[in-house]
Parts: sequence; structure tokens; C-alpha cells
Amino acid sequence: MTTTAPPAGSATTGPPSEASPAPRPRGPWRPVPAVVGFLAAWVALFSWSGMIAEPSGFLVPVGVGGLVLALVGSLLRLARVASYAVAAVQAVLGVLLLNLFFASGQSLLGVVPTGASLQRLAVLVENGARALNYYAAPVESFATSTQALLAACGLLVVYAVDVLALGLRRPPLAALPLLVALSVPVTILLEDLALPVFVVVALLFVRLLAAERHDRWARGRDALPRRGPDDGRTVAEPGRGLVWQVSLAAVALALLVAPLVPVSDALPDDGTGEGPGTGAGDIRLNTTVNPFISLRRELIEQTATPLVYARTDADQTAYLRTTVLDSFTGQQWRPSQRDLPSDNLADGVLPGPPGLAAGTGGPEADWDFELASAYSTSWLPLPYPLREIAVEGNWRYDERTFDVALVRGRAPQGLEYAARSFTPRVTAAQLDSALRPPASVRETGTALPRDLPPVIAQTAREVTAGADTAFAQAVALQDWFRTSGGFTYSLEQRNGSGMQLLADFVTTDRIGYCEQFAAAMATMARTLGIPARIAVGFLSPEQQPDGRLLYTSDTRHAWPELYFSGAGWVRFEPTPGGRTGATPSYTRQSPDEPTAAPTPSDEASPEAAPEPEQLPEDAADGSGGGGPLPWGSLLVPVALVLLAGGPTLVRRRQRDRRLGGASGSPDGPTAEDAWAELRAVVLDEGRDWPSTRTPREQARRVLAQADGADPQDLSRLEAMLVEVERDRYSGAGGVRQAVRTEDVRDTLATWQRLLRRTDEGRVARWRRRWWPASLTTR
Repeated sequence: MTTTAPPAGSATTGPPSEASPAPRPRGPWRPVPAVVGFLAAWVALFSWSGMIAEPSGFLVPVGVGGLVLALVGSLLRLARVASYAVAAVQAVLGVLLLNLFFASGQSLLGVVPTGASLQRLAVLVENGARALNYYAAPVESFATSTQALLAACGLLVVYAVDVLALGLRRPPLAALPLLVALSVPVTILLEDLALPVFVVVALLFVRLLAAERHDRWARGRDALPRRGPDDGRTVAEPGRGLVWQVSLAAVALALLVAPLVPVSDALPDDGTGEGPGTGAGDIRLNTTVNPFISLRRELIEQTATPLVYARTDADQTAYLRTTVLDSFTGQQWRPSQRDLPSDNLADGVLPGPPGLAAGTGGPEADWDFELASAYSTSWLPLPYPLREIAVEGNWRYDERTFDVALVRGRAPQGLEYAARSFTPRVTAAQLDSALRPPASVRETGTALPRDLPPVIAQTAREVTAGADTAFAQAVALQDWFRTSGGFTYSLEQRNGSGMQLLADFVTTDRIGYCEQFAAAMATMARTLGIPARIAVGFLSPEQQPDGRLLYTSDTRHAWPELYFSGAGWVRFEPTPGGRTGATPSYTRQSPDEPTAAPTPSDEASPEAAPEPEQLPEDAADGSGGGGPLPWGSLLVPVALVLLAGGPTLVRRRQRDRRLGGASGSPDGPTAEDAWAELRAVVLDEGRDWPSTRTPREQARRVLAQADGADPQDLSRLEAMLVEVERDRYSGAGGVRQAVRTEDVRDTLATWQRLLRRTDEGRVARWRRRWWPASLTTR
């Protein structure tokens, strides 16, 4: 076989040198990935603006400090400092920046931290957390403290994005801190995420993924040896223009498709199959905020903050309920998951409370409420039980607990609403002779942790010894807490938490406030088999000069409710009388006293809902939801996305497959695959490729169309040509050797630059990248 000559101008290379390789050169500083990551985190923090009155107080420090963290980390990585050391330096620098912004007055020379400055910084952060928990957003009080807390959290988000994306070189993991930051308006402020914030963060995140990849490729390219007069020029990576196309297409798809998903304002089903279904408009509310936290804080601080104003003709004005805590985890009592279908809109006549039998209705009363401007709540303060409610907004009631929750958004300031309540005619004789509760109520109402200290159940049995009915046991527990047990009401906080604190309270300590008394009685009642839960709300209000009633933060209260068939959930009062006054009248009656006959008005009262055990098992199958998915409406945005990014994505996939991508050979591409990719590059740049010619003639045609090739460029093209000719003409029996992926990619990038047209406009260049010619040219 005759050996053909290389193309004109080509250079041959000798054998590799035996000398040790030169150290890898350090490339130029490329801070773009770090800056993009910082911007993504910083823009995400704009979603926190609704938390305080002056958001610039934390956005500016995070903007300045976050940029410093990002640039310092980029410089340290350029100097090849170990990733763990970079993360440590950034963490220390973050503390120094917070100290500079918020505690410079206690620092040495205003810069160097001291013990006093660090202590002040810790106090500011702690007070900021308390203020955000105590006051309704946007918080105006304790401006410096709240700004310090949010600045510390914001710098933590920036730090996490930088470490995950650039320190560990795992850019996809940076989505985790970004999602945490973006979830604040939804989970805490109960507001929708601002669309501009989402769009900008999404675009920057996709750009971060690409920027870090381009940065790693560029470092590898700069490490390659260069020869010839054009050593300083750069080589563009193929497909770089695809980044913004893909990112824009992804964001457009999210914006177009999300409103079409037929879930309305619903949260997804957790798969348990419980509840009234998950059709359109149904809500499964996961309650993550424990009302005991705000109750404890408000009672201890004694600020008498106005919360609720009311007008009523009711004789009994105490005990407004906000929330029911019906789940005991062992560490705390908290609201269980609420199932709130669209049929349970709290605006109109309500069904009878669960377990309350017909004929037990009593006097009715009308209420007009107004929430104070500084009071924002997702649980509506109301008397119990109710006939009807009139309130604007997406408020819904739970059929088990009959508390009313806001399922979307945040309650407007100064919310006004009305309600009609009634007083059930409950007597001691009725409660004492009540039948055993239904199994469904017993199962959830008596659930206890397995590791509950045995002393709690033992104490409950000792206190109720001699009581032969559930009602007698409940009264015995109430009287023990109020009188005979030696308990003292005090707002002094005790050390410890959870079940051990509860065990100490009922055995040795016996000092606490309403939270401890309610939790202890409810837990002990459950150990006796009596369904029990805790209600949180308000005690007696203050009379105002204009005739209104004012419920303040000092009147917050908690009490247990126990279930008795025919009466439903009944209030008990274990907290000592100095705080609450007298106990409910039915707990002071003798079960042997005769009961009055029902009045005509009682007979005419609406029939109560059936016992939970009487409900059919398929009553909550979730049928009748939001209808079929509008597939026809989805075709348009999907088609637009495919048209916008489909061809370039197919071309990128083809390139990765040929050059040893996700589905390629681990040894690198074959010579034929490399040559096929060269053909695609030539066609994509609008140049001619003589398909019917030999590889050498094709190489000469490529060379003729190039602009400014130097000897090194020719040498790389010649190396590819020699490999493909060896495969085709050597007679090696079909065995094809792999070539180095790095060499092939660098050669293709070089010749793509040399073949790129300089005489075409921007539109033509964009069209060529959007629709690669190699996909349609045979």
C-alpha cells in the first residue's frame, strides 16, 4: 500500500520526550462561577423581604459579605488550596463580616472581634429569632436584631451554595440551599413566591451548572502546551451558546405548565389514603408550627399586646379557641395533619360538632370579631361550638377538630368576621352515663408514645382510684390538679423538655402554667383510655370603653378537651382557679342530680353529625375531584419547548455519544467516531464536506475552508486523519483503537473556531446554532 503524503503545510512530530513533564501551568483567574453562585443565593434571599420592615438592613450586608466570600473562595481555589481549607477560611471570614456589620462597636479597632463583640452578635441573633417568632410580619420592632439574624442566615445560604457547587464541585447540590431560601415565603410567610425572584434564581442556577463546567474545561485547555505565533488565543468550547437556550426553555416550561396542573391550591396527598380526598380545591394541611411556642412566649413576656376585639351578646365570653393539639409525639403536643376539602369552606352554616347528639343545643349568641393590626394568624379565634361563620378568604374547618385554618396566603391585617355560637346542654349525669367512644375516636384520641414514663400512668391510676366511670376519672384528675395535688401556677420556666419534664411535673415539681396543666391532664386521661386533646386559645377578655371586648396576649390559654359519646369534646379546666376562675358547671354537679327536660328550642336544633364510627368507610375516597388533566392544553407549551431546544439537545447528545459521554466507551472515542464528529462540526458551521471523497481529500477540503490554521492545528488534524486511515485501510480485522478524548475535543474546538464564518450576522449565527445542519444532511 502506498503511503499518501500529508496535507500541505503539515508538520510531523517526533517521539515523546523522555524528560519529566513540566508542571501544569496555573490558568487565569475565572471568578464567573463563584459570582453566579453568589448572585443566585442573594436573589433568592429577596423572597425574605416580607419578614421585616426594612429588608435592606440584611440584604445589603449579605450582598457585600456574600460577594467577598465568593471572590475569596475563588482566589483560594486558584491558588490550589485544599477544598476543606477553603471552606474553613470562608466560615471564619463569614463570622468576621457579621462581626464587622453588627458588632463593630465592641470590636478591637472596629474590626478585630473580641469576646464582647461575639457575645453581642450572639445576643442579636437570639433576640432576632424571638422577635420573628413573636411579632407578625413584617416585623418593625428590634430592627437590628432581626437584620442580624437574617444576615447570618443569608450568608449561610451563600456559603452553602459556594461550598457545594465549587468547593465540592457538585453544582446540582446547590439547589438544596436555594430551595430552602425560596421556601420561606410559602412555609413561614404563607405567601406565594414572587415570580421575578423565581425566574432570576432559576436562570442563574442553570448558568451556575454551565459556568462551573466551562471553568473546568477551560482550566484543562489552558494546561495543554501551545506552539506557534498564536499562543495567546482562546478556543471556544462547542455548544456554549446552548446554555441560555436550555435555561430559558426550562424556565418557560415551568411557568407554562405549572398553572395547568389541576391541583388548585391543594397540597399533594401523602399516600395514606386517609381524609376526604385530594380533588381540585382539597387541602391536606401539614401543620409545622406548634402553637404552644407562641403561647409560652406571650405568657412569659406579659406584654398585654392587643390581639382580638369582639362584640357579643353571649353570657360566656371566655374560652375562644384557635387551634386543637390532638397529636402527642412524646416531646410535644401539636396539631395533626388537617384534611380540608373545598366543601369545608368556613363561610356559612356549619354541621354539628362531632359526637354531639341531637337535642343538646342551648342558647345562641352572635359574635363580631376584628383582629388587631399587629396580629396575623393562620388559625381563626372562635368560640366552640358554632352554628355558622361569615369570613372572607380561603378559611376552612376540619370536621374532626372544628378549628378553622387559612389554607393559602396570609390573613389580612385587621381581618373582620362574624360567627354564631351556642351552648350545649351538658350535664354530669349525661357524661357519667355516656357509652364507650367509637373505635375511630379511641384509636387516635388515646394514642401514646411507647416510651412514655410508666410513672405518668401509675400516677393517673392512683389519682382516679375509686372512680368507676370515665367522667368520674376526668373530674378526679381535674380536682387533683386544682386543689388536692399541691400544684402551683407559675410562669417560671423549668429545665428539660418532653416526657421527662411531664413526669417531673406530675410527681415532684408540680409548678407550671396552663401548658403543663393541660398537657399533663390530657396525657394522663389517655393512659386511662379516655380520648383527650388540648385546645389553645384565650381566656376572659378586658372590657373596653366603647363596649368591645379585648383579648390580649396575656389572656392566652390552653385547656384539655375529653370525648364523651353524646356530648362530643368537652372542656375541662385543670389550671388552678387563681388564673382561670371556676371549673365548668357540669364538673361541679353530682351525676345523681335530676336533669331538666329538653326545651322546644333544644328539640328544634339542627341534627348533629353522626358518630365517626357510623360514617361509611368509602366516604373519603376523594372522588369528584378536579377532572382529567388538560392534555390538549399541555401540547402547545411542550411543542414550543421542544422546538426551542430540541435540535440543539439532540446534537449535544449525539456529540457526547461519539466522544465517550454518558453512553460512550470508557476508553474514549474511536477514530471513526471522531471523524464523524469532525464532519458534523464542518456542516454545522455552514461549510462543505465532500462525503463521497476519501478522508484525505476531506481533510484537504476542510483545510481549504479554514482561516488562519497554524502548524500545530494542522498536526492535530493530521493525527485524526492518520487514525481513521489506519482503521479503514490497515486490514486490522475490524479492531478499532480508541483515541484520547481530550485530544479529540481540543482538535474539534480548534477547527470549529477556524471554520466559523465571520461574514454572517447574529441572526444567521443563532439560526445555525439552533438548527444544526448535520442533523438533516445525509
